[in-house]
Amino acid sequence: MTVNIFRNVLVVLHNVHSVQRVVEMAKLCFGLGFNTLIVSKAIGTAAQSGIPEAHRLAMHMGKRLIIVPDVQDAIDLFNPDEILLFAPKPYGKEQFNPKEVCEKASMGKLIMLVYGGLEPGLSSRELSLGRAVFLAPSINIGTIGTAAISLYLIMQETIKCNSH
Repeated sequence: MTVNIFRNVLVVLHNVHSVQRVVEMAKLCFGLGFNTLIVSKAIGTAAQSGIPEAHRLAMHMGKRLIIVPDVQDAIDLFNPDEILLFAPKPYGKEQFNPKEVCEKASMGKLIMLVYGGLEPGLSSRELSLGRAVFLAPSINIGTIGTAAISLYLIMQETIKCNSH
């Protein structure tokens, strides 16, 4: 059951210029057991150096790295059942619930988690593509911090779901 949950959660890093941010997101995503990282709108050195390095990591770990021009392309390609976009308050409208993600993914629903690669994060147009969520406490800890906490919480919920 664990494998299905990790296969049904798609992690998206959108609008990124930093090589290090792409590589760190790949390490984080794959290291916690998630199978798919989608990078949308990689620009400059992120596209030239970050993507190849993240791709090597994905290949080495038997994971998927998918590159798309924009977050809408990722949505069109995968047609997820639910899209959660991470933003600090007040842009994030509801608190992130990892248990809900775990439950939906375990029922076979495809959940897409979108993280903004640049500060201040996702635009209002991008946030309108799904449910804008925030972590509690609602401090802005940056993209990698937000992804680390939220993905770890999903992993922990997955362990709880599978132990019952």
